[in-house]
Amino acid sequence: MADVFDYLYWRGDLKIKNGVINDNDAIILSRLSYMPFDNFVKDSFDEKQPLRAVAEKVLASEENLKKIFWKGDKELLADAAKSERFGSMNISCYKNIIDDERQVQFSAVTFELDSDHRFISYRGTDNTLVGWQEDFNLYCTFPLPSQELAVEYFEDAAKRYGGRFILGGHSKGGNLAIYSGSFCKRETQKLIDGIYNLDGPGFDGEAIRESNFDLIKNRIYTYVPQSSIFGMMFEHEESYTVVKSNQKGFLQHDIFSWEIEPTSPVKLNRITETSVFFDHTMKDFVSNMNTDERKSFTEALFNILKTTEDKTFNDILSNWFIDSGKILMSLKNLSPETRSMLSSTLLNFIKCAKNNFSDLNPVNKEFEKLKLKSVKT
Repeated sequence: MADVFDYLYWRGDLKIKNGVINDNDAIILSRLSYMPFDNFVKDSFDEKQPLRAVAEKVLASEENLKKIFWKGDKELLADAAKSERFGSMNISCYKNIIDDERQVQFSAVTFELDSDHRFISYRGTDNTLVGWQEDFNLYCTFPLPSQELAVEYFEDAAKRYGGRFILGGHSKGGNLAIYSGSFCKRETQKLIDGIYNLDGPGFDGEAIRESNFDLIKNRIYTYVPQSSIFGMMFEHEESYTVVKSNQKGFLQHDIFSWEIEPTSPVKLNRITETSVFFDHTMKDFVSNMNTDERKSFTEALFNILKTTEDKTFNDILSNWFIDSGKILMSLKNLSPETRSMLSSTLLNFIKCAKNNFSDLNPVNKEFEKLKLKSVKT
């Protein structure tokens, strides 16, 4: 089946008119925020340049190419830049903030669809430890620093340009897009034509309802693959569309695995039992812990990983022999209380998974039906 690269072949020669994009355009623009524009796109809305020119510099820079961490991103940047549809788009205000002390990983960039329409693309989680720690912090902190930075970025763009905006992002970037549209000022919210959330986690229902979410929810387009894991975390107050992926499990999170039709992903009727299983397990797991317990678990887990002194998961994989020894040593040096807390938390997760496997396993379902039938007769 076709993918986003096929879409670029089909429609790459057609320019976007009047700021009107389709779902496939939003997927590509959201993905482009992962590109390492460092050193080539300034943190300013006043300085802009065509994607084609920026891509040429990025692809010629060995230093920046090393920062590409998803397979397919280099090819997507090259193909999008060569196309008429995306290559002539001006881009501006690339921000990339990674702060271990504040536990924040935030990045965004603006694409100019035409003189009056812009697409703000929020990057999802990268491969840094602090980026993944911030994801875990979703369970114990609201709002996250990256969510506040996302609103600030949108407000600054609206103040600088006015006009119309589409917000979008993949993974955590989709969560940031919805948060920005929900918690920005009401006059800024009126400038939004749409928000794209591509397999990004939801929100605590009570927290999001305290915002202007209800005023924007009909302009939110959320897409999750059939076995979505990350995108089914927390509650989705908005409706979502299930799309077809040619991968399995967590690999479906990669948009390059999504099957594409001429203007949108291939749609399915529902998520799979795997996605339901993970969704129920995580909800049960979190409900059994209070906020302080979740925070303690997250801090302990990432403090162990940080003893490796590596900054990214790629570094840990490259140094796995040395790092595994450091991790084992750090586990031995934990206080009895911390070690007990980690053990009990992991056992709690296993228990929740076991319970949900029993509830959702088709064989067990049929067995329960037979038991119920025998009781009735």
